[in-house]
Amino acid sequence: MTSAIRRGAVAFGAALAAIGLATPAARAADDIVLACYAGDIQDYFVKEILPDFEKQYNVKVTYLPGVSMATISKIQAQKDSPQIDVACLDDGPQYQAKALGLLQPTDPSALPNLADVYKVAKMSDNIGVGWALFGVGIAYNPEALAKAGIKPPESWNDLADPKLRDHVVVDSITSTYGLDLLIMLAQSNGGGVNNMDPGFAKMKEVAQNVVTFDTTADLTKFFQQGEAWVGVWTNSEANAYASRTKFPLDFAYPREGAPALMATASVVKGAPHQKLAEALLNYLIGENAQTIIGLKIGFGPVNEKVKLPPEAAAKVTYGPEAANRLVQMDWSVINKERPSWTERWNREIEQ
Repeated sequence: MTSAIRRGAVAFGAALAAIGLATPAARAADDIVLACYAGDIQDYFVKEILPDFEKQYNVKVTYLPGVSMATISKIQAQKDSPQIDVACLDDGPQYQAKALGLLQPTDPSALPNLADVYKVAKMSDNIGVGWALFGVGIAYNPEALAKAGIKPPESWNDLADPKLRDHVVVDSITSTYGLDLLIMLAQSNGGGVNNMDPGFAKMKEVAQNVVTFDTTADLTKFFQQGEAWVGVWTNSEANAYASRTKFPLDFAYPREGAPALMATASVVKGAPHQKLAEALLNYLIGENAQTIIGLKIGFGPVNEKVKLPPEAAAKVTYGPEAANRLVQMDWSVINKERPSWTERWNREIEQ
């Protein structure tokens, strides 16, 4: 895949630095690389969001789909010769990428749209910016559950119901969703990030029902094929998928709480096209892109100028009050312990 990514000419890079993107339409077209999420998100980015940016800056955006940890692995592999310009990462993995020195600060003056962004989506170190807010919970097919005589889920522990055998789809711990589930199972059974034994014990029960541990964070195909009756997903993704396809899918906020999740975008350290990368970050948090993100993708917008109609607002994390209701994860502890949890997961859960 990397052999197909054009790095751009040295002359273009020098010219770009000289003009500072002041006259983007006057430049020759080139490619920048955005590593971001797969599935419906990719479709909407490619069809609805990126074309206007490409037109404004006379540039082609090459889209590399993948979950956060897979993207980090790509960036690490290319560390000596970066080929990715902008990386979309869940907030937890973004902290990891920062600690590994894989991302670089952005000049605040290059992101004038930051003035309209909620505080929760701003980074104190100026490395990256949040572009969407979510709540992680349980997506489920109410028709499939009713047919099987199963009540809609109300707790994270409901995923261990034996009636759901071979009809649960859970992301691997390499994805934030799998990690969130493990932590919430721990908290729901007397533990937490400082005592994960209850989480692993309950996860072993849930694993008996899991038809597959997904690595793409895209549950659509599993629901479509009837393999998944329930799965760990976000409010925005579940509602957007249901609205777009008319598939019978509901979303439950478990009584123990729904973890907060934020999608971030960051400039990769040593990115081939750094100023264009900064321009893309600014574009993603701008009112136009954020309106598309809220209305069409169905993600919680971070730009306070975005106004959603009541029906759309009810389906996403919308506004500061909604964001404050979510469970904030302690990434300072999680990222420190995640390697040992991953090793244990691979040994005890995905054997």
